[in-house]
Amino acid sequence: MRSVGTATVGSSTINLTKTIVGAGMLAIPFVFKNDGVLVGVLLTILAATTSGFGLFVLAKCSKVLSNPRTSSFFTLCMITYPSLSPLFDIAMIVQCFGVGLSYLVLIGDIFPSLFGGKRNFWILASSLIVWPLCSLKKMDSLRYSSIIGLLALSYIFLLVVSMFFINTVFSENDLVERGPVNWLQVYSWKGLFSSFSIVIFAYTGSMNLFSIINELEDNSMTQINKIVNSSIAISSFFFLSVGIAGYLTYGSNTLGNILLNYDQNSPWLYVANFCLASMLVLSFPLLFHPLRIAVNNLFVYFRMKQAMGEQPLDLSDNDEENENQPEDYYFNSSAASLVATATRTSMASIVMTIDEDDINDDDRLLASSIHASDIDVDNDMNSDIITLPEPGEEEQHVSFPDYRFYAITFSVLPLMYVISLRLKSFAFVLALVGATGSTSMSFTLPGLFGYKLIGSDSLAVGQMISKRDNFYKKCSLLLSWFGIIVMLLSLYVTIKYGTEN
Repeated sequence: MRSVGTATVGSSTINLTKTIVGAGMLAIPFVFKNDGVLVGVLLTILAATTSGFGLFVLAKCSKVLSNPRTSSFFTLCMITYPSLSPLFDIAMIVQCFGVGLSYLVLIGDIFPSLFGGKRNFWILASSLIVWPLCSLKKMDSLRYSSIIGLLALSYIFLLVVSMFFINTVFSENDLVERGPVNWLQVYSWKGLFSSFSIVIFAYTGSMNLFSIINELEDNSMTQINKIVNSSIAISSFFFLSVGIAGYLTYGSNTLGNILLNYDQNSPWLYVANFCLASMLVLSFPLLFHPLRIAVNNLFVYFRMKQAMGEQPLDLSDNDEENENQPEDYYFNSSAASLVATATRTSMASIVMTIDEDDINDDDRLLASSIHASDIDVDNDMNSDIITLPEPGEEEQHVSFPDYRFYAITFSVLPLMYVISLRLKSFAFVLALVGATGSTSMSFTLPGLFGYKLIGSDSLAVGQMISKRDNFYKKCSLLLSWFGIIVMLLSLYVTIKYGTEN
């Protein structure tokens, strides 16, 4: 029986926007310092456009599944690049782990300035709130904490913009020490790619998109597009406003965290730091949610490979015969079945022709049975080569029993906290994670999935790929290459030069 979502477009937009708009907003003025106003604006728009398109591609790929509510990176990997599934989940882990670490580092920097005490004490104390929130299973359960987080960020946004007008626009003489401002020129070419990776980091929201799609009450592409477009538009407004206002206030003196530029004794900054600290604590679960899923996917994948080597494959659904088997039998059987399905579909290609008049929505073949590498996407082809599923076959959900849910939660969380106690550089973490995990999640993986899957549902019913889908496929391939190039250049610059606060 297929699950039914309960999340609304409004709550989903809030969760996706809060996933995107986070601590990365504080580093956007630093990006403008390196790039100048014109290039900074252009790169921000480029990141918004490409990241938004990546979200759109992932949503469109989920629609080729017979049940889009089972969509996940793992599901798409198993019908496109099954042997590379671990690499994709590792990219997810790098992204979410790095973002989570940057949040914990900021918690350790901010709370001592608010209430006194040592940095490590406050990082550990935050676990009293973070850990219970991370124990919630549904993304939609976090909508209220997301609302609080957005309200907190709205105050910071108003502070940065207000201080710009007070100190610069409405003051005859600048009330703060401002360095030179570059409107058209790039201040630091060596920091250009490194700072661009920070913008990409700020726009990353793909790790929670599938959870949002799965829980959405009406998960049609029309509703998903509303969520994606609204979230990207709101995020861009926040980023551009804070980036330009913060940079024009301090010029070349802008630091990696814009709040560090302000008078640390100001009551306005005290409130801003309290809002930021609250946002970090309440938003951490939004980042941990996809991290836990990726860790579980890795576990399931390697158990699947183990099951393939340990026992003969029994793909029959004989419930009576399996009734008395132990729990591991069920896991190994379903795991082996999923691997066997991916293997079988790559070997059993046939040519089919279907009269379009005989097709209805309920007769559409399962796109998960298509081995995408066997599909010729050229619209001039004479026949569509696809793979038929076994009768009654459907995409399989990745098992995530309660015991493993809590085992992963309370093993990964302590590891993140231990590392955060020794980590100091906020800007460097953002740049490094943005150069690797963010580019992979925002560009490379969506592009690879889109190139393989978009239009495959048309091929499955003997139809030609539409011109629009063919265009999306080509753009997806370009997006993937764009991600690879940006990742290599940004990673090189970040490692070689680091970031200067």
